Amino acid sequence: MKGFTLSIFTILSVLYCLRFGYIWTAYGHGGQLMGISFALILIVLTIWFMSAKDEIRKEKVYYGTLFYFLALALFSITVEIIRSTNPNHFELLYVEPEGIVNKIFMAFAAAGAIATFLKFRQIKKQEAVL
Repeated sequence: MKGFTLSIFTILSVLYCLRFGYIWTAYGHGGQLMGISFALILIVLTIWFMSAKDEIRKEKVYYGTLFYFLALALFSITVEIIRSTNPNHFELLYVEPEGIVNKIFMAFAAAGAIATFLKFRQIKKQEAVL
């Protein structure tokens, strides 16, 4: 089931980077660059998960990939919601020095890193018990 979940996340990430031709156009906010690297990293992590033999490593790769996907997907969804609901979204998100897109990204990246750290610590404690 975990392999299926990661496969679905990988497919979604590839579809994200292809959406609206972000790969093919010079779209201003850099979404195409984030989408491509997002998809490539997920592909590599999914392959790593599928090929891992050690169950502890497999568990760590799964949760690391899960939190990575969730952090970047929630960031993208948040930006898209702001873009669709705020008529002044460009100034709000991208015009410096008040632009908040980097702050939103860092908040989701930090939340994903903290969740990954806490889960890895939990896995390590479970491993010590075994």
